[in-house]
Amino acid sequence: MKIVIIGGGPSGMMAAISSKLHHPKAQVLLLERNNQLGIKLKLTGGGRCNVTADCSNETVIENTPKNGKFLFSSLTNFNPQNIQSFFINEGCPLKSEDHFRVFPESDKAEDIVNTLKRKMESLGIEIQYNICIVDVDKDLKLLKTEDNVIYYDNLIIATGGLTYPKTGSDGKGYNIAKAIGHRVTELIPGEVPLVSNDLVIQNKTLQGLSFKDVSVSIFNGNKIIKSIIHDLIFTHFGLSGPAALRASFYVQKVLEKETTVNLNIDFLPNIPINEFAKYKLNDLEDFIINKGIPKRLINYIKEQTNLVNEMIQMIKKFPLSIYSTRGFNQAFVTNGGVSIKEIDPKTMKSKIVDSVSFCGEIIDINSFTGGFNITSAFSTGFTAGKYVL
Repeated sequence: MKIVIIGGGPSGMMAAISSKLHHPKAQVLLLERNNQLGIKLKLTGGGRCNVTADCSNETVIENTPKNGKFLFSSLTNFNPQNIQSFFINEGCPLKSEDHFRVFPESDKAEDIVNTLKRKMESLGIEIQYNICIVDVDKDLKLLKTEDNVIYYDNLIIATGGLTYPKTGSDGKGYNIAKAIGHRVTELIPGEVPLVSNDLVIQNKTLQGLSFKDVSVSIFNGNKIIKSIIHDLIFTHFGLSGPAALRASFYVQKVLEKETTVNLNIDFLPNIPINEFAKYKLNDLEDFIINKGIPKRLINYIKEQTNLVNEMIQMIKKFPLSIYSTRGFNQAFVTNGGVSIKEIDPKTMKSKIVDSVSFCGEIIDINSFTGGFNITSAFSTGFTAGKYVL
């Protein structure tokens, strides 16, 4: 039996490994359109590769706001603890940081890619580079490249989404899925920085300020639909950092019907608002400086008001309006993909074509960055390989 995997990202590499581990007599071939594996993976976590999240299966699902329950079965097969054990056992030590984040001990994403590559080579998995699939014939079970034909018995599609197209994740996998009869849901940028036209942003007053573990609340009208606690960065266009990226999922939901989305930022979410009330103006300034609030933000707030109550409100409920996102060019993941209604969540096999499976970002699931998205990729890849035959 010949198993062919399209895509050398995290889900594709894990699908190849799992295929060979569970079906050792099968011929396993991994096709990568670039001249090296895991190009996008090497960029994650600022080049450190946030390889998984050190948490429960339930927490992974909670941090997959779109179709998270689809991952229930695959996480039973291969979860964050299994991922960590895999890399440690393969000679790549890991370390845990805040917000469940797990990195290679070396802080080098390349070590993660090299570990996966070494494992594939040790299993005898064939890897072909610079292979671009232009068409697929599901009846004859063949893939057409620009100058060749590749036959398969079972096919795993792990081509990724639309983000970082220069890494090979340019959306062509969706065309393959459509060619064999699958429906692809609307594709929008996920985990993407937020754009604001507010004067404080346009004047670059707070540009470059970064905050650790602030609370960002997203409103739909007068109702808070989600509050997220994580790190945040003010930029020349709006907001970035993990809190903004995670908020983008909910912001875009509101922007489907509204022209703007209102946010409130609590810069000191662990301090209740009544604790501020005992301070007068000068004492209040000293207090919030001691709590890590940068002087530039304090000066901006003082320019807006010299009333203590209003200053406290701006520390605890700093208002900002969001008008759009930075789009696919700066998105970390793709929101949308092959409909989960057409994929068996227990096996990742297509419900339309029995010889085809899917894994990773091409599926219509949207996990947060911070280890959750890569966990989804590894987990679905492992499951696709396990049940490919």
